[in-house]
Amino acid sequence: MNLFRPLLVSGLLVLTAAGTTLAQRKLSTPLIERTELQLELPLRNGDYFWTSLHAQHSFGNGLDGGAFQFNWLQGGYEHFLSDGWSLGGNARLNFYESFGNIDVSRIRTEFRPEVLLRHRGDVFGLTFGQRLSVEYLTQKAPARNLGMARLRLDLERVVSVGEKLKLRPRLAYEAAMNIRLQPPDDAPEERTVDYAQWRAEVGLRLSDHFDLTPYVARQSTFAVYLPQYDPAGNLISGGRTNVRTPVVGLDLRYTLFPGGSPFERVQLPTQH
Repeated sequence: MNLFRPLLVSGLLVLTAAGTTLAQRKLSTPLIERTELQLELPLRNGDYFWTSLHAQHSFGNGLDGGAFQFNWLQGGYEHFLSDGWSLGGNARLNFYESFGNIDVSRIRTEFRPEVLLRHRGDVFGLTFGQRLSVEYLTQKAPARNLGMARLRLDLERVVSVGEKLKLRPRLAYEAAMNIRLQPPDDAPEERTVDYAQWRAEVGLRLSDHFDLTPYVARQSTFAVYLPQYDPAGNLISGGRTNVRTPVVGLDLRYTLFPGGSPFERVQLPTQH
């Protein structure tokens, strides 16, 4: 199992290099804000159930500004194989409407089940986490269903401040890769690496029950748009594009213990 760690790091380097190589143009989009409410139910054997409700708001101008843009409802279960290894699964229902004024008839839904393998260990006094997952996104026609592999690495440390308050500074990087045996006929130059995100946070563990985690992030979505050329034949827009979006967010997690009394357990970040 120790071989799994360098394999994950190598895989991340490959994904990062592929995304950097393919991204020929850069496009910046307006800031988005995300809020997630979480409920966690740990079990005495170390496993836990969790559920969350997520909302996203865009501060951009035009069609995407001024209203909710993207929401999801998610739930999952994680089983600890040992102190460092865990295996889990979750399912997410996405529902979003991207035209500002909410119209139920235009709200689109997507269903996304996911299975994951996680490892957490000590590296120079820091907790080093690795999360590898595979998901399958089902979408309504004409959009295609999509399989995706995700890899996330993170470093964090818990710092006690006084008797009750604990701080959890954490830095994470995630890359996602489309799973395709061959490119679709209608988009033969579509990218393999689809998504990447840096995230920095400082979690506040206010009590055994309540965590508040503000964060900032920058996500990159790799896409291929219809190219536009000037009269001289030079590419002026479209083509292979790296769409970069700044993010500010807040996770609020409440932990509900069976029987009401807190007990020792491995507590994972609010970014499940």
